[in-house]
Amino acid sequence: MSEIKECDLPGIGKKFTLALDSGDKLVVVIQFSGEREVFKFMKGSDEPSSVTTLTDEEARQIGAILSGTYFQPVLGDEQKLMMKNVTMEWIKITDDSTLANKKIEELGIRKMTGASITTIIRGETVIPNPRAGEIIKPQDTIIIIGNNDQINKFISTFEIKQRIENDRQ
Repeated sequence: MSEIKECDLPGIGKKFTLALDSGDKLVVVIQFSGEREVFKFMKGSDEPSSVTTLTDEEARQIGAILSGTYFQPVLGDEQKLMMKNVTMEWIKITDDSTLANKKIEELGIRKMTGASITTIIRGETVIPNPRAGEIIKPQDTIIIIGNNDQINKFISTFEIKQRIENDRQ
């Protein structure tokens, strides 16, 4: 694991430097205002090859993505086993869907089908691991997970008409 070097920048904030395995460096400056600047230095260069400025909220969103809140990759043999046994399906909720305007808990999805809702995408908002009390709304996209039989049972039980074709590799 790479060591992160930290230093104070008087009147500005803090600077964090991470030496990457490639020999490049990432430098993150967190200003007292909450703004973040991310500099990438190529191996052996004293000039940054790129600079990205993020607001506090943007930095927190990127941090959540990097920490695995939105997607947690499975590596190696675990991935092969998982892909043989698990299917994910993206489903757009139509206005007339039997799922629309109902709480997840009242639908009994897992009990009836064995599948689970892992994520709700509502416009620009992503709700990972939605709570049982979350209401599924028309125009939401839900991501369900289960084996092929469970997914097929979900689709037939809830009369799903609008599946979304994604490039999901």
